[in-house]
Amino acid sequence: MRLIANKPCSFGGKKFYIGNEIPENLVADARLQEKMGVITIVNDNMGVSGGQSGTLFTQEQVDKMLAEAIEEAVNNTITEMKQKQKELQEVLQQSAAERKEVDSEILMETVMIDIVIDSDGENEQHMTVWAKSEEIQQVFSIMQLNADEGAKAIADVKSENVLILLHAADSRKTVKNAAKEQADKLFSIKAASSESISSNEATGTNTEGVDT
Repeated sequence: MRLIANKPCSFGGKKFYIGNEIPENLVADARLQEKMGVITIVNDNMGVSGGQSGTLFTQEQVDKMLAEAIEEAVNNTITEMKQKQKELQEVLQQSAAERKEVDSEILMETVMIDIVIDSDGENEQHMTVWAKSEEIQQVFSIMQLNADEGAKAIADVKSENVLILLHAADSRKTVKNAAKEQADKLFSIKAASSESISSNEATGTNTEGVDT
């Protein structure tokens, strides 16, 4: 009696493919495996069990079994790819939802303020300022001070939004001038810093770690 593989299988830790002969001692229940279509039992004298005689497998049968095995493997691969694609879409959707939530939180922390920066009586030039809640609080805190104290407080302001809002909203000349002077100062510092960086990049100078 011989055992022939009908499809790719494994017995006793060894792999067998269609048409391979499998040692009898590796198959615990050959009849069961035959019923499951995994193997075919061949009697040396009588041929294939169940009355089949002649050649074990025709070329057409072998080609058909190979085609079925390939189709099964392809279908399994496609199923796995679809599952991975679904998982990826779920991750992307979750990421988009989280980002939207973060963006919403950022918008809740800022306020859009439209201010008039110039007017000739007929036409007005407007400017939009996106100010954070703490910047608005700082503006109101300075506006509650008298003019001299407000001017002193402005000297420590580092936010351009605060200075723009103070210059637009506070009618006191002392505060307006102080806000403008501080804004010019911040602009000069930024300009000087940008020029220094550009100069270092142009000359290839690296000042890090140099003793002065």
